Amino acid sequence: MGGELLILFIGNSLFKDDRIGLIVGEKLKPILESEGFHVEVLDKSGLSLIDYIEGRELVIIVDSIITSEHQVGEVVNVDLNKLESYSVWSPHYMGVPETLKIMEELGIPKPEKLYVIGIEVVDVYTISEEISKELEERLEEISSKVYEMIKNKVNK
Repeated sequence: MGGELLILFIGNSLFKDDRIGLIVGEKLKPILESEGFHVEVLDKSGLSLIDYIEGRELVIIVDSIITSEHQVGEVVNVDLNKLESYSVWSPHYMGVPETLKIMEELGIPKPEKLYVIGIEVVDVYTISEEISKELEERLEEISSKVYEMIKNKVNK
């Protein structure tokens, strides 16, 4: 693919809080696209991400995360060096760290810059169409914070 900036909102619509990236992505996609950004909201992870991120200059990924270091609904910059330790809690079979390793091993060009914005969640294992009450109550705040962080990273 290659080229410009890509903002990816990822999640799994089957699992309770893991859908938060998809919900926030649907809220922010029209705004970000009106500002000229390429945005994808994907109910995918792992190897399927390669087609989207391969060879790009800048990729920003927004996803749920469980660190137990933040309040539920807190939006955080994820240290890529710690990302692998968080992926243990992911309901995805293969997360971002594993995907990047495979890209490296196969000689597939990784993004020049990759940022991960995590939204702290509490339950990514329950099958449900509803997100946790804490996330629902903070949805506007979460969306605003994610938008600010994206704009901040783009302007770096």
